[in-house]
Amino acid sequence: MPTYNELSFYLQFTINFTLLTGLGLFLKRGKQVKILLLVFLLGELTLELSDLVFRIMRINTVNFYIYPVSQCFGLLMITEIYNKYFFKVSKQIKWIIYLFSGLSLIINIIDKQNTESVTFYSNIITNILICSFAGTYFLNVIRNTKIDLTLFILNVFIFLFFSIESIISTTFNFLINNHLEWVAPVWLFRGVLLWSFYIAFINLGCRTGRMKVW
Repeated sequence: MPTYNELSFYLQFTINFTLLTGLGLFLKRGKQVKILLLVFLLGELTLELSDLVFRIMRINTVNFYIYPVSQCFGLLMITEIYNKYFFKVSKQIKWIIYLFSGLSLIINIIDKQNTESVTFYSNIITNILICSFAGTYFLNVIRNTKIDLTLFILNVFIFLFFSIESIISTTFNFLINNHLEWVAPVWLFRGVLLWSFYIAFINLGCRTGRMKVW
């Protein structure tokens, strides 16, 4: 039976392969894929591939930089994606998010923590913000009784993934410092949700030419 490390590596490899495939599909569709979606996919591919390469090289300390960069980039891009495809986000809210993202990134990178006490508390706020976007979309669907299946599926995976991220952010010390038999299922479940989120996002990019946007 494969060990956790083997399953985790296969899943990480699959995620990167999925992103590469999505990039190929996006480039094939050309101008039909909006630049916003292409930038997000390229950014996520760069971060995920970097994480995989450093893992193969057994350089684990880089993760303490990749993780906050990933959180900052994800919040900024998902905010713009919601504004473009789901509902209008006010300029005031967007500027607050921009300011928070920049400050939290600087603080997390400057504040070098050891593996015994590492905690990214600002990521709890990041995940709650993204979950609130997903919740707002669900409310809009209930009120308007109108649903685009592509957007709905993507929103479901965004809500599920970042809900799990919120839990992970509050229990980060426990999840990285305790025995793998206890915490491995959580990390694997997170990986599966992340993979599903990327697939749903790629599906959105492949359908942009046939969808009505704001």
